[in-house]
Amino acid sequence: MLNPVAVLEKLLSSRSDQVAETLQAVCRAVRKSAPEACEHVFETYVVGSVFTFTGKWGGAFCHPVAYANHVNLGFNRGAELHDPNGLLQGTGKLIRHIRIDSIAVLKQREVRDLLAQAVAQGMALAQRTGIVPHVVTDPAMREAAKAKAVAKATAKK
Repeated sequence: MLNPVAVLEKLLSSRSDQVAETLQAVCRAVRKSAPEACEHVFETYVVGSVFTFTGKWGGAFCHPVAYANHVNLGFNRGAELHDPNGLLQGTGKLIRHIRIDSIAVLKQREVRDLLAQAVAQGMALAQRTGIVPHVVTDPAMREAAKAKAVAKATAKK
């Protein structure tokens, strides 16, 4: 199985040490809260991980991401979380996030509570749609799988 820490480390080489360390810390916190979750590491204009119990990105409960100069902990159904302290930011229909400026933010009881609620949301969704075994994927794996599917489809023609 892939080591998500190593995959992230490679992708984070273009980010500052502080951003890289902060994202790794956020991902560690999520892994600790949801050790059975699947982790899909990705890179676009951000580097991050999508955590899900269903194995599908659409079933994700959170997504820590590193921008060029900061890290956000996104909650896929954050608008539905109980947030009495108003920590969540965003105006979308569902997604909300917390900006993580330092690792100390992760130790706040309110942040840990939001993460626990998100994990419970993800688990509830997985109970309805099916839980898949823990897996880690990276961008290279997904590209190889796409290429294989295209080759297979082309060979059938």
